[in-house]
Amino acid sequence: MSTSSNTNSWAIWIVAAIFYLYELVLRVAPSVMTDRLMESFGATSTVLGVLVSFYYYSYTILQLPCGVIVDKLGPRNLIGLSALLCVAGTAMFASAEAVHVAQIGRFMVGAGSACAFVSCLQIAASLFHKKYFVILVGITNMMGTMGGLLGGYPIARLVNGIGWRNTMYWLAALGIIIIALVFIVIPGNARDDIPSDSDKKPSSSIADIISLLKNWQVVLPSIISGFMYLTISVFAELWVVSFFIAKYDIGNELASSAAASVFIGIAVGSLVLAAYARRIKSYVSTIRMSAGLTALLFLMLIYIPFGFYMSLAVVFAIGFLTGAQAINFTCAKNSASPETAGTTVAFSNCIVMLIGAIFQPTLGVILDYFWNNTVGDDGIRIYDAACYSCAMLVIPVFLIIAYSLSFYLKETIHMEHEQS
Repeated sequence: MSTSSNTNSWAIWIVAAIFYLYELVLRVAPSVMTDRLMESFGATSTVLGVLVSFYYYSYTILQLPCGVIVDKLGPRNLIGLSALLCVAGTAMFASAEAVHVAQIGRFMVGAGSACAFVSCLQIAASLFHKKYFVILVGITNMMGTMGGLLGGYPIARLVNGIGWRNTMYWLAALGIIIIALVFIVIPGNARDDIPSDSDKKPSSSIADIISLLKNWQVVLPSIISGFMYLTISVFAELWVVSFFIAKYDIGNELASSAAASVFIGIAVGSLVLAAYARRIKSYVSTIRMSAGLTALLFLMLIYIPFGFYMSLAVVFAIGFLTGAQAINFTCAKNSASPETAGTTVAFSNCIVMLIGAIFQPTLGVILDYFWNNTVGDDGIRIYDAACYSCAMLVIPVFLIIAYSLSFYLKETIHMEHEQS
């Protein structure tokens, strides 16, 4: 494992992180245009949940091949091709008149985004000593949440000013700039700058994946991570804005500040809680604390009639505690053999995103089940705060399950010193 930090290596990581930030903007943008999407496609909340989750279907499918794709294409070609897919998918989504065309667009965006997070972590693991990996995961997570932040209020302003379709066209144009940046900054032989353990066998074989499936200390933190990630995949990325609109009878711009509060909290918490875990020398205790307290805060948000600004403070705290979610990747990586580090990260991320893909439409189904038959003048269903409260209850339930599962996690922080 190299500890190189030369200019080329940093340039590769920075461009990868910028692309990760960009794909997060694309991922969360629908959260501030839910009403307009339902109006444009004549969709219920169930249909909208399925539409948005098409991103996760391709994203999840491609997680396991990501390690070998990085090795085959190298960072320049991989990130460039991925950004191109995101641009094409976003343009298709923006121009869609039928919901199935929009679904194909989201599917393409998910495919283009699939390698972004894994690429950042693979590059980071190659450039720094393994004891810093958890901090670098936190920084990468912070970059992603900044993308989520930019996908909130700024996108809401654009949607209100120029419409959701033109907003998506502008985001597609931004992707073209990123493609140019990739080919300007990253040299064609950039893969040579990324050392690997690759005197050893490739870490993407079926046998490796089977061994990971049999390793409970890899599967367990991945499942816990997925349940903790519901705060992001289901709440922050899709339903939080609609929830605040219904609860406080406000517009989408003001409601988007709730999503911003979550993402700011995650950005801060990702770094603080990673450093805290290393300071107390326990990843497991940090994960357990995060899952338990986040569940409690969600129950308070649902059942206590907080004022708007107090609710913003609560969702910030929820986001802050969710920052510990990424520590699960370190637990999984430390529990696998060094030869399968890249595949382990991709495997864990696959489980996390699969859980998100399942629960996004699930909450839509719950909303439709509790819908009180109210429709607006435009014929679109109106879901009141009680509907959202019933649907949101799913999140703290699975956070409590994550808390319970954490008692079966094995502490791995000592292994980083033993392997140094």
